[in-house]
Amino acid sequence: MMDVLVEFIRTMPFWYWWVLAIGLLVIELGTGSTYFLWPATAAVITGFFDIWPLDEAWRLQLTVFATITVILAIVAPPYVKPWLHKSQADHHLLNERGEQKIGRRVRVEIAFNQGTGKVRIGDTLWLAESESGEDFTEGMELEITRAEGTKLFVKSTEEA
Repeated sequence: MMDVLVEFIRTMPFWYWWVLAIGLLVIELGTGSTYFLWPATAAVITGFFDIWPLDEAWRLQLTVFATITVILAIVAPPYVKPWLHKSQADHHLLNERGEQKIGRRVRVEIAFNQGTGKVRIGDTLWLAESESGEDFTEGMELEITRAEGTKLFVKSTEEA
């Protein structure tokens, strides 16, 4: 069995390394962990080395692949992970619909009664509660101070 595997590796063409790299990149796309990025990069480099000077030197090809994978797995993550996850830091409120509205000015759509009413943002009415418990009349301009679920907390812009 081992002879068959050795014979396969010894006779495989350079582009097999690139097919391996593509397969590892597909897995990487599914995980987003960067763990499969390093062997994929090593497979591409090994594929180029397999064209020349490592053609037919399968032991050296495996050694180059393993060495590059280990080096990249140790050296590259501190440089690559912040760059890959930069967009998450830039959009920390992406899925926080209520939090995105803090500081925004809105108009009262349904007058407040006992500190609760509705404000319009775009084409949507939002339940709103006065921070101070006061009532606001229709058409007043308010500022959103915080959000809890689908309820917004507001204050008068005259206080701001």
